[in-house]
Amino acid sequence: MMSALVGSGAVSVLVAAPPAAAEGASQPALVTIGEGTSAKYNCSFNVNIDAFTGAYGTASAIGWEGNAAGVTTCLGGSFVVQGDIYKQFGFGIYTGTRTTWTDADGYLPAQVTSFGHSGAKITITEFADKLMLGGDPYVAVYCRVEIRNPTGHAIAANPDATAGMVELRTAPDTVPPHGIDVHDYVLAVDRFGNSYPWPSAQALASAGTFGQHFAHMAAFWNQQLAGIAEVDTPDASLNDAYKSGFIYTQIARSGDNLNTGVNGYNMEFDHDVIGILTNLFTQGEFTDAHALLLSARNVMGPQGQYNDGIWTYSLPWAVYLMKTGDLSFVKENFDTEGPAGATEPSIEDAAHQIAADRTGPSGIIESTNDLDTVGYWTSDNFEALLGLVAYEYLAKRVGDQAEADWAAQEDSSLLAATNRTLDATISHYHLDYLPCSMLEPNTADRCVHPEDANWTSPLSLWAWNGSLFGATQEGPGVSMIDATYAYGFKRLEGLLPPDTFGGFPDDYYSSGYNAGDGSAGLASKDYRDQGILSYEFMIANSQSGPYSWWESSTAPSAKTPWIGKHPAAGQGASPHAWGISQANKVLLDSLAAQESDGALIIGRGVPPAWLGEHQQIVVANFPTIDGRRLNLRISSSGDSVTLALTRQATSGLVRFELPSFVENIASSTAGTIDQATGTVTLVPGTTKVTVRLRKSP
Repeated sequence: MMSALVGSGAVSVLVAAPPAAAEGASQPALVTIGEGTSAKYNCSFNVNIDAFTGAYGTASAIGWEGNAAGVTTCLGGSFVVQGDIYKQFGFGIYTGTRTTWTDADGYLPAQVTSFGHSGAKITITEFADKLMLGGDPYVAVYCRVEIRNPTGHAIAANPDATAGMVELRTAPDTVPPHGIDVHDYVLAVDRFGNSYPWPSAQALASAGTFGQHFAHMAAFWNQQLAGIAEVDTPDASLNDAYKSGFIYTQIARSGDNLNTGVNGYNMEFDHDVIGILTNLFTQGEFTDAHALLLSARNVMGPQGQYNDGIWTYSLPWAVYLMKTGDLSFVKENFDTEGPAGATEPSIEDAAHQIAADRTGPSGIIESTNDLDTVGYWTSDNFEALLGLVAYEYLAKRVGDQAEADWAAQEDSSLLAATNRTLDATISHYHLDYLPCSMLEPNTADRCVHPEDANWTSPLSLWAWNGSLFGATQEGPGVSMIDATYAYGFKRLEGLLPPDTFGGFPDDYYSSGYNAGDGSAGLASKDYRDQGILSYEFMIANSQSGPYSWWESSTAPSAKTPWIGKHPAAGQGASPHAWGISQANKVLLDSLAAQESDGALIIGRGVPPAWLGEHQQIVVANFPTIDGRRLNLRISSSGDSVTLALTRQATSGLVRFELPSFVENIASSTAGTIDQATGTVTLVPGTTKVTVRLRKSP
């Protein structure tokens, strides 16, 4: 006995029947498409970057949460199954004509390829679903090729599916005038890392229809999305990218390993894991949190690829504790190593590694390869400072005052050493920006290239995330944020469009970190909406798959059949989960951010363009502190902006501080006004405030 679907029931899929030809009518000439095209070969394997790259640099993914390996998708409906199968599949009917490639409903991991040829309108839809067969879990890819013939003549159109795909629904290869043919297929692609036998074709064919599995897939992912903070902004594409990004992260995940990619980087990297976990907890995703936090230890310690990973190991723990109040679990692991000892460090071990690694000149952090080039990198010192402030927060919460005092002293010492060294370098070389290196100007290292996005590396996560945990912040790391953005964008004038920071050798156009590189802007004066503006740039100019980005990419291709602006090539992985985590975190932080002291910051990075007549911004199910959730709505009309808070209100102050408020507040129905920072501070319990502006945005 074999069971099929897990969860929701079936849905009906209605397909119009082709009209019958009139008796005795003459038959128009037959048009043939899809014979011998090259679509089956538009995904190629690049040994140098360990990634599948489709035609015109495309790559994306479909799959299931925690699968051993997601499935790489490429332009034209081709896909590559990894693992034991390790084979490319696709449909020869794809002709490479003008093509749209989107996610179903805008965000679901069901990719829809649409194109036309010889009058026919063809749509290929592909998604993955989890099913149980004989008591064993599998992931299967379901494909539908729909061929519409709006013409008055018959069209011969064979989907030309790769051998091995199981047919679920067959149709003639000739589509009559004004008719529709639908072909459905299924293929088992993943066993969640197990080695039990693959299912037979008969078992797959008996396990449910395309429509049933689509319904199950959609219900599953919508349920997962219901558990995180919901974002609804005036930019619908951002809303979809936010949801799609969460799903891509779960598809890249292998069991409890938070892999960075599917088609490349399909493994864990220490600082990537830190960023991915921190974002998941910021969004309110706590499913499997214990397992994920403990699994992260496996890429920390001596085996870590990058030094800054272990220094910031305390950060996701701190965000998790702040958001959930799960003190007992944190206490269990605060000073206790994993079963493998030093290779699975405790939170305390990781924090104390910072002190051990302060072997650089004047007590700064050692030379590392954290920018994929050896140097005394400025970002390393700020990453270490971020780790220390998060660790101090944890130590206080678990009641270890001695460790809290140690962290505060170490933080003060490292900050002083960092500021002294940077001040000396900036003064000696007459710099008007934060340099990539603690000891040299950007002209002396890899940051000499204006398009190398590493120029943003000194604009650290410490500036923004550290402030949320009450870090003592002084010196050029905060005072020169605006100047550094201005310096970098000035160098890029005439080389790249606005709102991209560049990329990495030799794809210097943009990167998967482009939105995340705007995070420090939230701690600035003039660049507070930079994260959102740079996220919008990614959506408009550098998607290599539906809401999927390479770690680094070229300028848009002039030849791709994919309608829109899409890179000619890319490197690393696409989708890139760490880059996605940064993009989604800066988007959410720009709308609502929680401080560890209970205060809530609302609207700090909202672009002025979002405050037009009758515009609104909604954040629902936002996790505040100790398991509480909050809904908020920002609505604007003319010269007034209203904030409404519902559900479980936060217990701390609320700081409503849109960039459009700076020196522009005429009045407020509640709270105290600070014109210089554009902040209206509300006391706990306030549920609504209307701020009237002197001048409309």
